[in-house]
Amino acid sequence: MKYDTYISAYLNTIKQYIRLHTTKLAKSILVAMFMPGLVSCGGGGGSGLASTSTQSTTITFLSPAGTVASTTPLPLGIYGANFSSGMSVNVTDKNGFSYIVTSLNVQSSTTITVDVVIPIAPADNYVNVTVIPTDNTLPVSTVLGVATTARTLAVDVQPILDANCGTCHDGSPANGFLDMSSYAATASANPTGLIGIPSYNCSPRFRLIPGDPRRTSSVIIDKIQAFVQPACNGDPMPPVSSPPLSPTEIQTIIDWVAGGAY
Repeated sequence: MKYDTYISAYLNTIKQYIRLHTTKLAKSILVAMFMPGLVSCGGGGGSGLASTSTQSTTITFLSPAGTVASTTPLPLGIYGANFSSGMSVNVTDKNGFSYIVTSLNVQSSTTITVDVVIPIAPADNYVNVTVIPTDNTLPVSTVLGVATTARTLAVDVQPILDANCGTCHDGSPANGFLDMSSYAATASANPTGLIGIPSYNCSPRFRLIPGDPRRTSSVIIDKIQAFVQPACNGDPMPPVSSPPLSPTEIQTIIDWVAGGAY
């Protein structure tokens, strides 16, 4: 009888042990499941929902898209998603040189404003604008064009196109459906226009992205510099059978694109 009592007590002890450790295991699993949400919320209580700061930050566009080098601070708007208090902004050229950024204001989750001074146009006429989040997500960057001097399509660029491009580029299929035969045609938002229109032969690039004078982005820049390195598709512009653009004409077009393609 004593033996039966001992066995019964021993079995009850085992049951309690299993019940206790099963509960601990379940709690451990629950903590592991919900810990990411708890960590992202930070201290001080909260709703229990993950903060939007853990989501990937994105930059959609800059305003203005391009500027002219100047010692006067440039008010720059950065628009995107998942911006949060404490984020910082760096502006650097392709060689890593940093420019002065002041008056940084995270106005909302979609808007940051800064003042930046870019006194001299950098190499290749652009800088990288980088937003650095406060969490573990990666920094995001976009390009701001910086012209050496202000240029416009009507006054500075269209005369170059009239003299070198418009005769062939008349919107015909043989010349990539691109029409630069007049100011109105060049500036048109139609598929035959130049500004902000996807490239016909060098997809997924664009014929010209305002504020982005890189060869890898704006095909017109790639074409007029193709004497240095082959273009993404076809011949350089003007073709080798025609007189080339002068260095001044090339820089005029680059400055126009970098400054925002107005």
